[in-house]
Amino acid sequence: MCDWAEHELSLLQTDDKGITQREHLEQVRKMTGHAPEELENPYEFPKLLSHVWSFFLQLSQARTQGFSGPNPISYPDIQSWKELTGNTINPYEVGILKRLDAIYLSSTRK
Repeated sequence: MCDWAEHELSLLQTDDKGITQREHLEQVRKMTGHAPEELENPYEFPKLLSHVWSFFLQLSQARTQGFSGPNPISYPDIQSWKELTGNTINPYEVGILKRLDAIYLSSTRK
């Protein structure tokens, strides 16, 4: 999951005009009719963990911002989200969420 996510999140990096890497590559696809290799994720999406990716997206959407960019998703954030949504999540999945969050934060600070 983390290798797959690292590739996907790397495509969200923006240039000095705020255009993402994915947007640049999609424009190349439109112009040439061929998808650049960089668009293809070399890792298969782990379908058994799709719910964890969904959890991460929900939590990430509600994250706060600081002076230096997005703040990490905290354990209290996860606990509050769990209580508000009624989702169940086990400690292993929380660990995956925290690793995904670290990947996200790293990709936004490059």
